[in-house]
Amino acid sequence: MSEEFIAIGKVVSTQGNKGEVNIFPLTDLANRFINLTTVLLRNNTSQTTLNIEKIKIKGNTVVLKFKDIENIKEAKMIVGSFLEVERKNAVKLPKDTYFIFEIIGLEVYTENNIFLGKVENVISTGSNDVYIVKDKNKKELFIPAIHEVVKNVNLEKKRINIKMVDGLI
Repeated sequence: MSEEFIAIGKVVSTQGNKGEVNIFPLTDLANRFINLTTVLLRNNTSQTTLNIEKIKIKGNTVVLKFKDIENIKEAKMIVGSFLEVERKNAVKLPKDTYFIFEIIGLEVYTENNIFLGKVENVISTGSNDVYIVKDKNKKELFIPAIHEVVKNVNLEKKRINIKMVDGLI
């Protein structure tokens, strides 16, 4: 994924035999698909822009029909691909809210400037996200993404400052 585009979904399976596909949203807002007319389809070997013909939202899954994909055989060929939109067309996030891909890779420091490690992954628990931070010994630390703990996120400096609270480590 390049800096100009962000992934909003992954094609996980086909739906029916007329070329529809099931999309696993990589966003908290599945409704963000409703107003889409085109997406960039990217996989390991290629990328192409596809026009969307029809959109259905079924629970946590989005079903899309692309104009140029006519049957199940063609739909199977794009399973595993990611759907991306231009970053400028991304959903606008509230202040102090970040995309997961922006958080992964940031270095985590305590309020005393002690390096704890880098964010390797983010888990969404429902009530709050949890940053999985790996230290230099590959030990995992689980940092809750709550205001009491995460004090500052600086994307330019690729750094997160946290407050150590009892029981955190």
